[in-house]
Amino acid sequence: MLLLAVIAIPELQPNELDTQDNGLKDLVIDGLSIAGIEHAVSNENESGTLIQEAPVSNLDSEETLNTEDTYDIMDTSLAREGSFKIPIVSHRAPNNRLSTLTSRIRTLEKHKLNVPGKWLQAVQELPIKEYGYGIEYYGEVGIGSPPQKFKLDLDTGSGDVWLAGEECDVCTYHKKFNPKKSSTYKAEGRKWGISYGDGSFATGYTIRDTVSIGNISVPNQVIGLATSESRAYQQDIVDGLLGLSYSGISFIPGVTTFLDNIYENKYLKDPIFSVYIRKKDKDNYAGEYLFGDYDKSKFEGDLTWVPLHTPKFWEIMLDKVSLNVEGAGKEEMDISGPAIIDTGTTLIVMNEKQATEFHRGIPSAENSEIYGWIMPCNTEQLVPGNLSFTISGVDFSVPVKNLVREPVKGLDGWCFSAVTSGASNFIILGDVFLRSNYVVFDRGGSRVGIAPSKH
Repeated sequence: MLLLAVIAIPELQPNELDTQDNGLKDLVIDGLSIAGIEHAVSNENESGTLIQEAPVSNLDSEETLNTEDTYDIMDTSLAREGSFKIPIVSHRAPNNRLSTLTSRIRTLEKHKLNVPGKWLQAVQELPIKEYGYGIEYYGEVGIGSPPQKFKLDLDTGSGDVWLAGEECDVCTYHKKFNPKKSSTYKAEGRKWGISYGDGSFATGYTIRDTVSIGNISVPNQVIGLATSESRAYQQDIVDGLLGLSYSGISFIPGVTTFLDNIYENKYLKDPIFSVYIRKKDKDNYAGEYLFGDYDKSKFEGDLTWVPLHTPKFWEIMLDKVSLNVEGAGKEEMDISGPAIIDTGTTLIVMNEKQATEFHRGIPSAENSEIYGWIMPCNTEQLVPGNLSFTISGVDFSVPVKNLVREPVKGLDGWCFSAVTSGASNFIILGDVFLRSNYVVFDRGGSRVGIAPSKH
């Protein structure tokens, strides 16, 4: 059985390591060279599995606990040498601002799209405690040498790497990067910042340092180091972001992204990664990123390989969308065109015409001037079935129940819709789509592979 790697590698204390060349760049941690994670196993571990330290969030408090879990990989799933898994954790905090309304705003502004003024007003008037429905997924990433570990949002819709720095006095809830503890730190000093219409922001300057994930490390990566951030970010359990897009869409202009550095320098023998999101277990484990391969045990049937429409985003062509209602058959909708698969977005975003066309199939759905698209909270009973996305002639489904979000405050019986309007020239398929469908991102082949997920 092949073994998997997680970002918690620095915590391992193997008695003996075989560091023979296996086609990967070495990862050096505290002077310890690891050429391939299948060798980074204690001699005392007779079972041949790697015991991991995975971050686990406590939903009833702001504490973060550590627990040991074992995630096995089937031999037939990992044929490629040097692949490794990064467990992702689902977290919903009572003071988290990532509600549906806020998610809509951040998604639109991340992709440089217009946001209705009424949405901005509504989200700014709500107290932070009202943003309790948002769910975030994160994995652990190492920054510097030796790696300082952080909880970062792994985002295919962004090209940036950013996190809080030691100079950020208001970043009290986050772990902060300390340049003095990194032997590979290089000052760069360009001004950097992000801001959103919901009032959230982070500002600072750029540095260069090594970014480590699993058993690879990328040296001299441009990183945004926050020296100030808004209250929303201060109370966010996620420390920052690791973008996994092509170069050219970064808030920091002119940089080679982390993903392109991996590809151009051949840090992975096979420059692919796959994403599996599932319902979290008792330890809040909610899936995994598998770098260098895909796991056949996590999806049904075969992957459908789809060429990228625009090799800048992870953008494909969507043939059509249908609503499949139990006992009533399939209703095709006039929805098609370019679509971005974005792990950093919660929702499904369409343009106004497409969103109207979709909600035509949902009884009583309304486009509120203040809240955007809302639907009856019992929509699953009214419309039992699924929403089907046809890509390269193959249907990929999302259950209707996953399209019903949190209740709208003050509107009894009404909930936010997971399908919202705002996109212009492309549809955005976020975590609502990914929770039902396994996706492989192939940087070398400029394509994605999609299959229904097993849960």
